[in-house]
Amino acid sequence: MDFLIEHDPLDNAHLVTATGELDVAAAPQLSAILTMGAASSQPVVVLDMGGATFIDSTALGVVIRSADQMTGAGKRLFIVAPEGPVARLLELTNLKQHFSVYQDRDTAISAASVTAG
Repeated sequence: MDFLIEHDPLDNAHLVTATGELDVAAAPQLSAILTMGAASSQPVVVLDMGGATFIDSTALGVVIRSADQMTGAGKRLFIVAPEGPVARLLELTNLKQHFSVYQDRDTAISAASVTAG
């Protein structure tokens, strides 16, 4: 297994951290954990992919579907994607505008606190 996906409920957000290679093998676990975050009482799910070394179309599809589900449930998905493979993929696919993207986890969590306001 070349990936690790963890989650942690915070005061105003549900933090999901995904590191390593986010590909077809990681997609089911990523989907399950994002679904748990969407079902939590927090209004924002922060998906920190700063430690991702690779992301394929399957994992990206999970993120897009999860964001749409959260929007439908009145929640928001914030993505942490500093310069690297995830940020490049979001830029190349013109999806950066589809998400609230942050350079670091602290900024995303602060924004979630403001959103929960």
